[in-house]
Amino acid sequence: MRSFVTRGRVLLPLLLVFVAGCGAGRYPVTGQVTYEDGSPVEDGTVIAEATVDGKAVGVQGAIAKDGTFSFGGDRPSDGAIPGTYKVLIMSPTIPDGAAGEGKQPLVDGKYTKYDTSGLTFEVKPERNTFNIKVSRPKPRTKDKE
Repeated sequence: MRSFVTRGRVLLPLLLVFVAGCGAGRYPVTGQVTYEDGSPVEDGTVIAEATVDGKAVGVQGAIAKDGTFSFGGDRPSDGAIPGTYKVLIMSPTIPDGAAGEGKQPLVDGKYTKYDTSGLTFEVKPERNTFNIKVSRPKPRTKDKE
């Protein structure tokens, strides 16, 4: 019995340090990317960056078919460090020649740059929800010949 108690006194603090170190300082961020009409953006990536304690940090999350995403930094969905993030959205790459077939990015081009997206989000030391509304790209016009 004494051996079990002694081991518990040694192992419990080690276990607590290990658990606290996993994802320490990161908090869950989930959300959904939708168009103005409420329908989901079905693919792409939400990318965010911030400066926290003088260091640049970045997180990203893949957009699922239902428009949902969750931020991760070191690992997918492991959360984000608290701070104010600039956000952009990347559509999947359109293969060469597909643009000529009428294929377009999934979101308006303004969302692909931090400077023009108009998207920011503050990660707080708690569970965070960040829902994003975007506009579709403007229809392309064919060049007059």
